[in-house]
Amino acid sequence: MRVFYDRDADVNLIKGKKVVIIGYGSQGHAHALNLRDSGAGEVAVALRAGSATAKKAEAEGIKVMTVADAAKWADVMMMLTPDELQADIYTNDLVDNMKPGSALLFAHGLNVHFNLIEPRADIDVLMVAPKGPGHTVRGEYLRGAGVPCLIAIHQDAAGKSILLIATMIGTPAAFA
Repeated sequence: MRVFYDRDADVNLIKGKKVVIIGYGSQGHAHALNLRDSGAGEVAVALRAGSATAKKAEAEGIKVMTVADAAKWADVMMMLTPDELQADIYTNDLVDNMKPGSALLFAHGLNVHFNLIEPRADIDVLMVAPKGPGHTVRGEYLRGAGVPCLIAIHQDAAGKSILLIATMIGTPAAFA
């Protein structure tokens, strides 16, 4: 098993990226704010039209987009919605809109592992799974620490997925 630490990451790799968090619940809130506060290039949240959490994200200064528009815009997308919604979100909003060479990350591997989502061959598919609830991920970040997380690479279309994972978990406790 390989273990990554902040020293393994080059935060500059994420600074030029457009990052979208799909969902703004416990994990989505923590990930979006931690990435923003770590200096990620541009951070947005993708929500369904009429979502009650849109105002919360906007109050934190986070740009809110529809999922389809976010897929067209983003370089990196982190899926943080309930597992039972993810396949429909992928089919209806992501598959035809994601840019070739973009990355789709999950915090749980269920949909990819059980082939409920069959990702396009031209995107990276990764897992970054924090081992703590969102409020803990955010709280640890704010105190300058982090939580352990599991990582996996399902599909490395661009050949640089390990750098992306190391960068995202290394942005001062963005995920880990």
